[in-house]
Amino acid sequence: MYRSILVDVDATANAHPALDWALMLAKAFDAKLTVCDVLSLPSEVENFLATTYVRRMVELRRERLARMAQELDIPARARLLAGRPAIELIEEVLGAGHDLVVRSHSRDLAAKRPTPFGAVAMELLRKCPCPVLLVPHGRVAKRPRILAAVNASSRDTDEQALNVEIVAAAMRVAEGLRAPPPELLHAWTVYGEKALRIRIPRREMARYTRQVRALARSSLDYLARPFKGRLPDANVKLRRGDAEDVIPRYAVAEGIDLVVMGTVARGGIAGLLVGNTAERVLKRLSCAVLALKPEGFVSPVRI
Repeated sequence: MYRSILVDVDATANAHPALDWALMLAKAFDAKLTVCDVLSLPSEVENFLATTYVRRMVELRRERLARMAQELDIPARARLLAGRPAIELIEEVLGAGHDLVVRSHSRDLAAKRPTPFGAVAMELLRKCPCPVLLVPHGRVAKRPRILAAVNASSRDTDEQALNVEIVAAAMRVAEGLRAPPPELLHAWTVYGEKALRIRIPRREMARYTRQVRALARSSLDYLARPFKGRLPDANVKLRRGDAEDVIPRYAVAEGIDLVVMGTVARGGIAGLLVGNTAERVLKRLSCAVLALKPEGFVSPVRI
């Protein structure tokens, strides 16, 4: 599934949850591993410190990063990058052909105004050409519980294709890590429900609701059909409500360790943005997230 994994770490930290995830996946898929750190020096450091001291700071960071890579139980390459973190990581992906970026957002959580996914993470989600795995701080589950979150009722062909890739990716990760089969979740709603309830008879509203639910069920079953035999029927879940409420609530209630989901294309834009719904879901998830891009994604970043 993955041939080359790029993991972003803070070489000065004592805990590296992103590295734990990346190492686990590299072993599972026999992938090459590159351990990198992005050094962003404030302008006052470069302006007011002697060049000798700045160079020494950089060398110490490079030495620590190299030692970290050498101490792993698989071969790994160390790369110290310098500049704006998200852009440097994306340029490394473009130049070296990595097919997965792993990053912990614990540094974002330590900010004055903590958010589940900070500025660097969101920029990666919007612009990185390959899948991005964002992981929380804490111990990594060896056999993680995985959830594939899809919009099975979508009529958009790109999103339908992305749904298939989401389920396939969740299956491959689960099988590679020898984890339980993933769960497949689709949240459905009745469009215009509040307005319609006061405008049409109750019986008509009930009939309309049943039809919408039946369509959601059949769409989800159709999506799951190619994975029959590998994905138990009991793992295919339909839940009523907005995705931004249903997915985070389900992840917490069921002890999900990893949510696999997609970003939504916005036509005519070079470099697809994270869709509004996807972004709201991300802001409420506390577990790891593997975010996939639609087919044909073009990053706006150039080397």
